[in-house]
Amino acid sequence: MKIRKRKIFLIIGLVMLVLAACSNVDGDLDNKWQLRQYQYADGSIERQDSIFYNFQKGSFSAICLLKNGSYQMFFGNYSLKGDKISIILLPESVEYENYAFYMGWENGERTFTIEELSSSSLRLEHEGVRSIFRKY
Repeated sequence: MKIRKRKIFLIIGLVMLVLAACSNVDGDLDNKWQLRQYQYADGSIERQDSIFYNFQKGSFSAICLLKNGSYQMFFGNYSLKGDKISIILLPESVEYENYAFYMGWENGERTFTIEELSSSSLRLEHEGVRSIFRKY
């Protein structure tokens, strides 16, 4: 009888472990991130504080605070493969008035290399431009 109870507890423990591992597939990436700056290949830096990226289990959104006090949201999906993150925006997001200024990704898509990802910082690189984020 004791062996049977142990097996039951072992099975329950394994199931809970698997469920916990599956609940946060993308680890530290599943968060809200505030873009702090762009670093260009020539060494110049452009400070930012009005763009926020949100990653949640394959869903992506960007919130951009506009100069008039309102905001614009862009929605899409993302996928991870090794150190690459590919983001594809929904077609209607690409049609928004402020898309070119805040996002401007060709065809509404962008693939970044993840250079750093921790519980408090995220650094993405695309064609020599680094986007540096802090957890928000």
